[in-house]
Amino acid sequence: DAVSGKGLPMANVIIKGTKIGTSCDIDGSFILLKVPPGEHILVASMIGYKPEEEKVIIKDGEVKEVYFYLHEEVFKVQELVVVGERPLLEKDVSSSKRSISSEELEAIHTEDIKGILERQAGFQGQGTDIHVRGGRSNEVLLLIDGLPIKDPLSGSAFGIYVPVSAVKELEALTGGFNAEYGQAMSGIVNLQVREGGNKFTGNLMYKRDNIGGLSEKIGLKNHFNKDILSLTLSGPELISAGLAKLFKLNIPGSITYFFNLYAKLEDTYLPHVDKLYTSVYDTDKLSPREENSYSAVGKITWRISNSHKLSFLFSRSLEINQGYFNSRSDYPFAYGFPYRYIHILDNYLTFTRDGIQTALLWHHALSPALYYDLKLSRFFTNLHADVQGKHWSEYEELVDTIPGDRFWDFGDAPYWHDHYVETYTSKFDLVKIFSKVFRMKTGFITNRNEIQWIDIQYPWYSTEGGLGLNHDLYRTVSWNGGMYIQGQIHFAGMIANVGTRVDFWIPGKYADDGVKRALEDPDLPPLVKKEYEHYLNENIKIKGRIIKAHMSPRIGVAYPITENDKFFFSYGHFSQLPDLKYVYSKLGVRASSTYELVGNPNLNPTITVAYEMGMEHLFNDYLKLKATAYYKDIFNYPTAMKVPGIPPNPSYWMYFNSDYSRSVGIEISFTRRLYNHLYGNAELTISQSKGRSSTAEDLYWRGTAESLKEWYLKWDRPVKFYGILGFVVGEKEYYKLGPLTLNDFKASLGISVQSGRRYTPVDTLGNYGDPNSGIGPLWHRVDFKMQKGIALPKGLSKVILKFEVRNVFNHRNVYYVNPVTGEAYKPGDPLPPRTEPEDMLNPRRFTAPREILIGVETSW
Repeated sequence: DAVSGKGLPMANVIIKGTKIGTSCDIDGSFILLKVPPGEHILVASMIGYKPEEEKVIIKDGEVKEVYFYLHEEVFKVQELVVVGERPLLEKDVSSSKRSISSEELEAIHTEDIKGILERQAGFQGQGTDIHVRGGRSNEVLLLIDGLPIKDPLSGSAFGIYVPVSAVKELEALTGGFNAEYGQAMSGIVNLQVREGGNKFTGNLMYKRDNIGGLSEKIGLKNHFNKDILSLTLSGPELISAGLAKLFKLNIPGSITYFFNLYAKLEDTYLPHVDKLYTSVYDTDKLSPREENSYSAVGKITWRISNSHKLSFLFSRSLEINQGYFNSRSDYPFAYGFPYRYIHILDNYLTFTRDGIQTALLWHHALSPALYYDLKLSRFFTNLHADVQGKHWSEYEELVDTIPGDRFWDFGDAPYWHDHYVETYTSKFDLVKIFSKVFRMKTGFITNRNEIQWIDIQYPWYSTEGGLGLNHDLYRTVSWNGGMYIQGQIHFAGMIANVGTRVDFWIPGKYADDGVKRALEDPDLPPLVKKEYEHYLNENIKIKGRIIKAHMSPRIGVAYPITENDKFFFSYGHFSQLPDLKYVYSKLGVRASSTYELVGNPNLNPTITVAYEMGMEHLFNDYLKLKATAYYKDIFNYPTAMKVPGIPPNPSYWMYFNSDYSRSVGIEISFTRRLYNHLYGNAELTISQSKGRSSTAEDLYWRGTAESLKEWYLKWDRPVKFYGILGFVVGEKEYYKLGPLTLNDFKASLGISVQSGRRYTPVDTLGNYGDPNSGIGPLWHRVDFKMQKGIALPKGLSKVILKFEVRNVFNHRNVYYVNPVTGEAYKPGDPLPPRTEPEDMLNPRRFTAPREILIGVETSW
């Protein structure tokens, strides 16, 4: 090879005009025997390289060395489309993995990644949070093309809103994932962004649920006023070709692009305002509805050669709403429907979340058995909350004109919040295939996190500094990362995936200085003093900076018993840094609060020890049954604990690693690939999750003493089933269904059944049962969608008509349970003490009603 200097095995060398020739050995060397004396022309050739000729003069009995340096050559041939399908039974996979293609994603009855995930085995939706196998909502790591988009400050996994229309494949790992994955204890979700091809293609889709007067005629009075618009463009990039032609440049390979624009606007089924105002962009034009979501995803791919590929990825999202469906991780003081503000929703918070990711992705195959990937990215996310764009100094005090009715009548919600995270990531992975029985993968990742947190509560109270009754402000830089090595070994018919990972964390100067400053206080409680001294003296130091590290071993074994059966087992340690708000809260000098809940820089990573085993069986090429059992121990959760003060100083609260939980479960799935027009998937999960608390602040808000007893976690729902059945008739197929002949037609039916939400029972005298020991009424829902393609005259775009019904039978699942009856509240039902009937009439007490959407899509 003229570039790498490496030998080319199996290259051909012949004497031009004769039949004398040979092939090269594995190192690229060759020997030609019985060459007659005289002048000859040797020709060296190999597929993918430009042939080279060399004139040689051979004397009788002479041995001569000849060197050829071949250059790669690109051949222009007709387009050849190869359709590959992932095998149903992946024999070398020793973990629980689910890969969902773009076609499968489109069939599921939602546009959101969260909605996709909560329908999968092992995933549990609790409000707007996503839990994996009993873990907390912050234990999921969301990746875009292998790069994290998690907010490390709040713990939210969804730092960017990504629509399904931009995703080529979703890969969900719920157990036994390899050492290459870090900073996730429960689940990994990797979204692979689509790429452009060699042909220009486009897609425009619009659908809505407000059908004007028709909505009233068919009885659909409670539409959500929802509009969804998606535009996709892809194909070969022409600008570089034009510049190359203009300046006579030789740009090797091909450059393609993919671009997706997406917008979803809706008023939801809950009470709402007419429009929202975002102070981040100083306008109300971007938020005409209650929920406003926008996304732009772009990817430019330069395939330089068969062994070189460079991609540029850009993703940006904007979400403006009032937090009805925000996660508790986003902002713990305001989430869910604000029932107490139902009469003054205009005076409640407007949340604006902005997310941006840019990345360079470089892939280089040094040889067929050695390649590496280098990824560099910048990720930025910002969450801002205020009332009507006001500065906190402009807030008006809340007033309840009818004391005891529990509803606010005048004034502004008492919160002003802004935080951002800017993360620069570098990631390197190297793969070496040593032989058919052994391959190795190693790599590292580093993240530089710049974070800022500004939280102001009850700003109308006059305090020194003008920052209200409670406030906390800090800005700092921290580093974290990890290194791993893993190997895949084939032996005795088994495949073992063995690896280990070391993660590190540098809390940074802000934390170090805060600890040193606190230790100067003579009234520092002994418990806190011990914690801080441990932080300074018992951790690794490099150049004066504290470094924490943790090692996580992992092993998985896959054993293909037959061609159609596989057993797998995995054991592993998984670690995750605490949310940084638990580390830096109230640590600086610019903090004041009526409730003292202080961060702790000495927090260690939370640890999961997980076991998993399962079986897979193929009935045929398109039917598979899979059964998995798992057990997880999770410990070192950050927990708010009371710290006794040295008299006369008061006690306060601080986060410590002291909580734990455990979960156990069985997952059974049945998969049918598309065959004879039908496909389907059914998944059953039976699980149990227990722990001492469900959040880091449970003990703080309950005001109870620490206990070693375990309770059911809030999101524990013992039984969950989801099934989808699809019917497809291709564009060039015809299917007779009674009197109808179907062509270019798709339909799918989704069924969801699961246990109700947990609650804490209480009687009318105020006697409470065990926390979360009750289970509300069973949840169930049926969804349906279909689409019909219509062929237009040649040269015109294809049109697809869409029809979708969500919650076909209009069943309203119970979200808030009456803790006395265990059912939905009905007027006249008994209630706990100090609870009024109005308290139970929150519109959020039921899930969404039936929704009918119609749409049109065109492709070219």
